[in-house]
Amino acid sequence: MDTNHPDRLAAADDVAERFHRWYYDNGVWETVRFLGVPCLKSVMDLWNYQEILFELKPSLIVEFGTRHGGSALYFSMIGQGINPLLRVLTVDIEDHLLDPQVSRVPAIEFMKCSSTDSAVAARITELRNSLPGPMFAILDSDHHQPHVLQEMLSLRSVMRSGDYLVVEDSNINGHPVLPGWGPGPFEAIAEYVRQFPDDYVRDEARECKFGFTFAPAGFLRRA
Repeated sequence: MDTNHPDRLAAADDVAERFHRWYYDNGVWETVRFLGVPCLKSVMDLWNYQEILFELKPSLIVEFGTRHGGSALYFSMIGQGINPLLRVLTVDIEDHLLDPQVSRVPAIEFMKCSSTDSAVAARITELRNSLPGPMFAILDSDHHQPHVLQEMLSLRSVMRSGDYLVVEDSNINGHPVLPGWGPGPFEAIAEYVRQFPDDYVRDEARECKFGFTFAPAGFLRRA
C-alpha cells in the first residue's frame, strides 16, 4: 500500500478493526479446531506463532491456560517439527475440559494449578536446565489485570535474552473488543513496562502482519 496516502492507511485500519470486531463478537474464534480439538484463538495469530517458532527454534514452550488443549497440541506438533526434542508445559487450574488425546502426547506436560503458583516457575527452571535453547511463552488464562501482571512477574526470573513472550487477549477492554471488561492484559502489559521498561522489545511487525491480532502490544521479545 502507498504509505504516502494517509487516508488509505486510515481506511485500511478501519477495515481491519471492523473485521476484528466481527471475528471476535460473532465467536468465530470459538469454533477454531486443531485436529478436532478446540483451539480458541485467532487463526491469523496461530499462523504468526508458527512463523515465530520457526525463527526462534525453542526447546521449551510454556502455555498458561490449557482449557481443551487444542493450542498445546498445536504447539507440540509445530514445535517438534522444528525441534524433535521440544517440550510443552501447559498450566491450568482445571482439567475437566482437557481432550484425552492431548493427555496422551509425550511431549506435553500438564500442571493442574494456578499459573502464578511458585511451583510453575520452579518447574520451568528445571526444564530449562535440561532443555538448552530458547523458550516461547504464551499467557491465556485469567484475563484480569492483576493476574496477568503476576504471570509476567513470575516469568521474569526464568525468561532469558532472546526468549519470546505473547500476552493474549489484550484486545479486550476496548482494544478494540469487550469495552466493558475492565483492566485486563493490555493494562497489565502497560504496568509491567512501566516497572521494567528494558525487559522486552515490542515486536510491532508481528502485531501488524495480518491486519489484526488478539494480542495488541503483546508480542514481546526478551531483551
